[in-house]
Amino acid sequence: MKIGFHKWTLSIVGICIIFCFFFLYSEIYSKDVSNGKSVSFELQQNQTVSELAAKLEEKGIIRFSGLFKKYIVFRGVDKTMQPGVYRVEPPVTLARIVDALKNTRQNREEISLTILPGWNLKDIAAYFEKQNIAKEEEVYTLLGHPAQKTKFQFPIGDIKLFKDVPRSGSLEGYLAPETVRFYSDVTLEEVIEKFLHIREAQFSDQMLSDIKKQEKSIHDILTMASILEREVKHPEDRAMVANLFWRRLTANWALQADSTVHYAVEREDKQVFTTDEQRKFDSPWNTYKYPGLPPTPISIPSIDSIMAAIYPTQNSYWFFLTTLDTGEVKFSKTLEEHNAKVQKYLR
Repeated sequence: MKIGFHKWTLSIVGICIIFCFFFLYSEIYSKDVSNGKSVSFELQQNQTVSELAAKLEEKGIIRFSGLFKKYIVFRGVDKTMQPGVYRVEPPVTLARIVDALKNTRQNREEISLTILPGWNLKDIAAYFEKQNIAKEEEVYTLLGHPAQKTKFQFPIGDIKLFKDVPRSGSLEGYLAPETVRFYSDVTLEEVIEKFLHIREAQFSDQMLSDIKKQEKSIHDILTMASILEREVKHPEDRAMVANLFWRRLTANWALQADSTVHYAVEREDKQVFTTDEQRKFDSPWNTYKYPGLPPTPISIPSIDSIMAAIYPTQNSYWFFLTTLDTGEVKFSKTLEEHNAKVQKYLR
């Protein structure tokens, strides 16, 4: 009788062990709670395994928080997991969730950020806030304020090509217009650094050599290019206008670029012209009032505008206007000729 009882007991224990094994195997490797859909979750800074497990169980991503905690410790992932937003494709099993936390670079969600030519710091700050990268004021703290001589805080010295940028202004114009993919938990500093490195890479050794031969600085080129970007609609016209502007500077003429006045008064509308009152606005960015280049760029220039600033097309014109309908540039050699074209095309 006793032998039979022991055999029966052992059989029950064996069945329980087998059942537990298959249950655990199913819960860890087979049970998909996502109904065939991908899931995303966030591991926050300094969040514990217990806190993460409770959060995942609450959201229905896992069924048993206790099993999750034991399995993640068993895998050793609790020691290496990094904060961030993670995405797991179906089947969303407990094992695949832990795999995602282990392979952080492969499973973190990505976002695309796009900076467009012609944008200025106000556009960038508003865009980064909309994309949940940072608040506008945080952007201004690192990059500086538009049309203000406020010292920017970003460590530009780490970008070798830009280490001599004037510190009493902003980094207006220094970020490259580009679309870049980042992990969704990227920091504002990482975003800025990436766009700065892209801009740095746009300057070839030949371009840098030619800028030096012209006795200009990268800051000069970016500033001129930023004016061309806002002032001239078609890239093919910018090299002509660049030569005109450089010659005006050499002759100690005022550039008289309406785009710089718009920037100085922080005008938001798309009106091409400025008023007499605006042209009297006291700002070093106002190139009607002050000769020379403004203290900083006024926008993000495209590579086309940068090339036009470095390699202008020689000409003998001193004046130009841009037609309202097509954006075509009309050049003039004399003020009288220019005024006649103003009456013809802009009135």
